[in-house]
Amino acid sequence: MNRISYVSPEGNLFTVGPDGTDTQKLTGEIPVRSTGGLVAQSLDLSTVYAWPTWSPDGSKLAASRLQVSGNRAELSIQVIDAITGRASTVYQNDPSAFTLVAQTAPHYLYWSPDNHSLAFIAGTAEGLTLFVVDTADPGNQVAVHTGAPIYFHWAGDGNSILLHAGADVKLVEKPFTGARGLASDTVGFRAPALSPDGHLLAYSVASPAGGLLMVAETANPSAARAVLPVGVLAAFMWSPDGAELAVVDQQDTNSAIFQRLRVVAADGSATRTITEELVLAFYWSPNGERIAWAALDREEQVFNWKVAPSSGAPVRQLCRFQPSNQVFAMLSFFDQFAYSHSPWSPDSSQLVVAGTLAPIFSRRNGQTPTGDRIFILDVAGEAAPREIASGTLACWSWN
Repeated sequence: MNRISYVSPEGNLFTVGPDGTDTQKLTGEIPVRSTGGLVAQSLDLSTVYAWPTWSPDGSKLAASRLQVSGNRAELSIQVIDAITGRASTVYQNDPSAFTLVAQTAPHYLYWSPDNHSLAFIAGTAEGLTLFVVDTADPGNQVAVHTGAPIYFHWAGDGNSILLHAGADVKLVEKPFTGARGLASDTVGFRAPALSPDGHLLAYSVASPAGGLLMVAETANPSAARAVLPVGVLAAFMWSPDGAELAVVDQQDTNSAIFQRLRVVAADGSATRTITEELVLAFYWSPNGERIAWAALDREEQVFNWKVAPSSGAPVRQLCRFQPSNQVFAMLSFFDQFAYSHSPWSPDSSQLVVAGTLAPIFSRRNGQTPTGDRIFILDVAGEAAPREIASGTLACWSWN
């Protein structure tokens, strides 16, 4: 597969190859091909799409759709075939519950690892609700939890979800109608983290000095152990091999910016610092060999995309940029969005970002683009950021 999905400024969905060629339009007025392939979908200009997310096998995209007719607005979730563009509705919002789940996000969408189910958060009359729907049978839909905030992580086999709701961490297993409590009195983090094999979970609790990052066996959660002191707010994700956790933390609960990035062994036996600077978000590369992060230059009010080996050095700056509104929302809640929207290419050699470049890189690129653009960043070589499209949000397929 190895393709990028993106949202155009007009709110249509496209996919494009990693070199910026072979652009395919999936929504809006799509011409019929005489040789098959994409089919026509005639949608009026009051229909826009948002937050496309790839299924793990790359065959489908799920996206939010907003349709406005007169004074009436309808929100729904569409599943779109990545080749033909054919779409089906798997969820329709109650018109009386027109609630965004986050800034610029009508829903939060996250595929199960087995490609069959879609977990999503939607606004309902009762409040924000986490649902799981069988995309082949949309009538088979389960409301897992209602109440905000909600953060969650699919287990690798797709048979359970690790849920952080309020101060509790729970495991919800198929058919997603009951929950088993794993930890209580958890604070200072958003998304919980299951190791790739599902045997370990990570969360944080309060301590006199701020917080503690805890790791426990899912089969024996009462034997949790502290592996790292952290600040009052932390975010963390397992490495792809499950041997380590990357962690950012800070001491100011009123700020979305973290103060350092570290890596700790799963048993707490070793810790190394990757960077001590203001960090908005970080992402493990798929092969686990690198970590990329968005650092804030507070003086110039721009962000810097940087990358380093997971061993910690050397650090390479990729570009200075201003994210689009959607990308800023994604980065601000990266510990959840990293599970559903990947900036990394499947081979761990490139990143895709959406926004505008700071002047130093715009000059190197020979132009000063207006509006949000999609850029490819080469994490290993010396190539300048490469513009491939005009758009507000982009993510790479998982394979």
